[in-house]
Amino acid sequence: MIEEIKNKDLKWINITSPTSQDLNYLEKEFKFHALDLEDCRSKVQRPKFEDYDSYKFLVFHFPVMKQVEYRLTMEEVDIFWGKNYLITLHSGALLKINEIFNNIKDKNSIFNEYLSKDSDYLLYKIVHDLVLTIFPIIDRISKEIDIIDKSFDKLKPIKLIERISALRRNIIFLQTSFKPHKGIFSLFESRLANQEEKGMDIYWGDIGDYISKLMDMAEDYQELLEGLYSSIDTLLTYRTNNIIKMLTIFSVIMLPLSFITGFFGMNLELPLENLPFATGIISFIMVIIALAMLIFFKIRKF
Repeated sequence: MIEEIKNKDLKWINITSPTSQDLNYLEKEFKFHALDLEDCRSKVQRPKFEDYDSYKFLVFHFPVMKQVEYRLTMEEVDIFWGKNYLITLHSGALLKINEIFNNIKDKNSIFNEYLSKDSDYLLYKIVHDLVLTIFPIIDRISKEIDIIDKSFDKLKPIKLIERISALRRNIIFLQTSFKPHKGIFSLFESRLANQEEKGMDIYWGDIGDYISKLMDMAEDYQELLEGLYSSIDTLLTYRTNNIIKMLTIFSVIMLPLSFITGFFGMNLELPLENLPFATGIISFIMVIIALAMLIFFKIRKF
């Protein structure tokens, strides 16, 4: 679906779930490179930046949280950036783009804020708003880590491991997304400073600072998770050792008792078997042996 907003010479074309017809329209109308249009068709892309004489092509990835699965996915946004136009292509899962577009279309104050300058500033405003959507995801990860830390002794180890594994996966997703973006905006800040509107390098540097901050926060949370995972591993090892120790003590105590019962269970003439209360005497001896071994283990602090 193709939608368009226009203010004088500047226009923003927003394409949700682009079809082959939409891409053919772009090729015919704007003469975009065939490889860039092929990148728009492909769903397996890394963030990238291509600079041509008449336009620039960008591929960004932004995280989207699936609430039910608590699982991050990366949604791709393809952008054609020309002198007096901006074209965004996306699947529609990244709701923020359509929200920005509809707000600009419906509210004059927002319309003037986004489209009062040129395509450089419009791109900055859109990307700035998209980057800000990552902070609530980071905050949610932070709260989840706090919950795990506070309920460390209450949750079952398997539940802790599952939640930590999910968090680690989400953080790795964020980090792999941030790294190429940081390079792209550093390039904008330096290389494009002399090409675009004077002073735009400050805006690109602002987004670069956001990306750096997000990367630092993700790295800090990853270290916290590693510490929690190490603590869980230590706790599980301690519990396992205790279980093995108890089973070992039980086996060692039962070994001589099993020998005695097996010995006197043989169908042969054995000592003590003709004495009165033979069963009681043998049982008493077994109890004494068991108590002696328990006292021995306690003294040795096993």
